[in-house]
Amino acid sequence: MNFATVPTTATPTKNTLVWGMRPAHLALLAVVLVTFFRLWYVRYVDLVPDEAYFWVWSKHFALSYRDKGPLVAWTIAVGTHLFGDTVFGVRFFAVLLSAGTAFQLFRLAERLYGDRTALWCVGVAGIIPMFGVGSILMTIDPLSVFFWAWGANLSWSAFETGKMRYWVLLGLPIGVGFLAKFINAVQLVGVALFLCWSKPHRHFLFSRQSLATLCAFGVSSFPVFWWNVETGWLHVEALHERSGIQHSFGIHPWQFLQYLGGIFAVVSPPIMAGMLVAAIGLWRLEGDQARVKHLLSQFLPVQVMYLILGLNSKGEPNWIAPSLITGIVMLVVFWRQLMARNPTWRWVAWSAMGLSLVGTVALHAIIFLRLPLKYDPLRRAEGWVDFAQHVQKARQQTNPDLLIGNDRVPASMMQFYLPDHPFAFVQPEPYGASQFTLWPGYTVGHGTRALFVIVGKAQLPQELKNEFKHSQLVDDFWSEQNGRPTTHFHIYFLWNS
Repeated sequence: MNFATVPTTATPTKNTLVWGMRPAHLALLAVVLVTFFRLWYVRYVDLVPDEAYFWVWSKHFALSYRDKGPLVAWTIAVGTHLFGDTVFGVRFFAVLLSAGTAFQLFRLAERLYGDRTALWCVGVAGIIPMFGVGSILMTIDPLSVFFWAWGANLSWSAFETGKMRYWVLLGLPIGVGFLAKFINAVQLVGVALFLCWSKPHRHFLFSRQSLATLCAFGVSSFPVFWWNVETGWLHVEALHERSGIQHSFGIHPWQFLQYLGGIFAVVSPPIMAGMLVAAIGLWRLEGDQARVKHLLSQFLPVQVMYLILGLNSKGEPNWIAPSLITGIVMLVVFWRQLMARNPTWRWVAWSAMGLSLVGTVALHAIIFLRLPLKYDPLRRAEGWVDFAQHVQKARQQTNPDLLIGNDRVPASMMQFYLPDHPFAFVQPEPYGASQFTLWPGYTVGHGTRALFVIVGKAQLPQELKNEFKHSQLVDDFWSEQNGRPTTHFHIYFLWNS
């Protein structure tokens, strides 16, 4: 396959052959093989705390939850109904969603630039470390990225045809994606940006078509809004906390650099740099084309919003994940065109992809290695089986009535990894501080016995000292993964006599 061969016209090329196969068939084969690998691989990595937390949500159906929308919990509920309360059951749909995202990415790139470009887009997505890890963890990101990619496809159909059915359908994936991750609502901003930017499509900005999209979004996202009405708009508080803006907005250069460094690390430094160059290059060289405006409109709002928030406080690198869908298309298109004009750029492109591939493969191989703890990016997903064994041993010794964690992490992990999946509480905290505070709490009376599990070296909280007359440290341990310590815990036995 000649990576540098690219059409120079605005019409996408299709039905070319690559290694004797059509690009669509080759992409399908690659996605199927990778999907089977991921279904095998997910069983060998313990849940990360967020996954266990979302699994706990799935046992308590609601229209939404304190920290996120309801879609991740609903999805996990279906997976565990099919495959039981297992790691595979929790993560099954994460793998399928990643395959669906690859399909949507291929379809978008094929429609805009042809099937060869689409094939390369799927390949590049597969070697980005963030997507490699995100495809095996059942967090909100696989859902968010899938529905964003679907929305990007439907919006192009709406722009191209103007047909009402596409404008109605467009609001559905944006709204359903909003049920997973609130950033998906920004896709509406991207649609509006395109309509303002593209003169031939500007008449859709205030029209019955755009109104239909907004109505469909409102219907599909209604559960979250109704839940907020009933709970006092707790999501506003949660979003305010995550924004990092506590009292006033300020510029903190060091935190901003840390945020940028995190993004480049999880996307792959050469890939992220190449993506930014591609966005600027296509904007300058082909910014008059509707397809380039569409790609940029789906890329810039998320990137700019989080860059601004990153000036105030260090954000999470995965926040920009949805925008990478069109970022990948721009990356492939720009660099293929550049190499077609100057083949000496090939070594830059191949080196960038090679480095990204090595990083992604190494990330998957970490579970079979014994890296020092501070260099292990999968540390959060290690040692939980051993942790549960320590807690179970303490339960057998003390026969407690209650299990209490110092926060949602040990509480969620106890529920998932203990053999009988008992409900675990968190220590007393203000209403709305976590999802646990929205559920009935525990009561303490004469003869109540409890185990309190705390992460790290923190002391027994005063609230628990007031509730229980007696306390005893029964275990002080580091959970282990393959004989290597991962996380420090203390287990206290509390009782009233």
